[in-house]
Amino acid sequence: MKNVKIITIESDFGAGKKGAKLGPQALLKELPNSFTENIPIERIEPIELEESETGEFAIHIESILNIEKRAIQAVEAAIDASQTPWIISGDHSNGLVGISAYKNKFPENRLGVIWIDAHADLHSPFTSPSGNMHGMPLAAALGLQSNTNSKNKVDRSTQSLWKEMLHLGSNKICPKLLPSDLVFIDIRDLEVEEIAILENQSIKHFTPQNRKEIGIQKIIEDTLQHLSHCHHILVSFDVDSLDPSISCGTGTPVHGGLSKEEAIELLKNFLAVPNLFAFEITEINPLLDRIHPMEKEAAEIVFGSW
Repeated sequence: MKNVKIITIESDFGAGKKGAKLGPQALLKELPNSFTENIPIERIEPIELEESETGEFAIHIESILNIEKRAIQAVEAAIDASQTPWIISGDHSNGLVGISAYKNKFPENRLGVIWIDAHADLHSPFTSPSGNMHGMPLAAALGLQSNTNSKNKVDRSTQSLWKEMLHLGSNKICPKLLPSDLVFIDIRDLEVEEIAILENQSIKHFTPQNRKEIGIQKIIEDTLQHLSHCHHILVSFDVDSLDPSISCGTGTPVHGGLSKEEAIELLKNFLAVPNLFAFEITEINPLLDRIHPMEKEAAEIVFGSW
């Protein structure tokens, strides 16, 4: 793997179930030595939660901000060294890291984002039913704030921290991502607020029904065509996009997902694009399924995609 740098973000502050912070190291142990040899690896290790944290609608937002700032620096260092960042993160709240680092370095460029996930991750503190921030990274990237769909009474401190997250990065760009530069693949578990955003902002997306009707190859072609105007591509692969029959080793499994073969086909094509900026794999939780460990299944997918 020429010019790849692996960055592990070993935090699960944004998840509702603990254990995803163990996912990055579990995945690395399952990958063949021949696959990872000579690849630099940088660990962004867990930090203690901020004692002063409050806010039920953006749980641990202060701690998430702190670890994301450190991770952004690691991604930027990889960019400076002409390396392609492979981000292995605990939970998907860290999905903002690669997008923020890109906009720091290339503020005028358009970044295309391929989000392979059972969920849209378009909630904000104003709409989230759980307050878990792994459901919010794209809302932050798109600069979403309070709107007509808001239902939560968010305290001022949380509002201020959310605003800081929206402007995360050295140049404070907001939004960091345009709706036209985002494609969802295999989303199937959404709340009404997220559906409204998808429809109102005309965000391209593929559901399992679309996959069955047109097939994986057509989804790949349509996705790359839709993002052909973008300077670079970031691929974010949440393992809950996989069907739980493969493994339940993730925090929010949803039936009707991808097969391993379909996941390999997607990643094999997307990781081969010449303008790939970064790849992220996330939400492996080794504590949730020891019969069919997700890290083993994910390692086979990553290895098979390369």
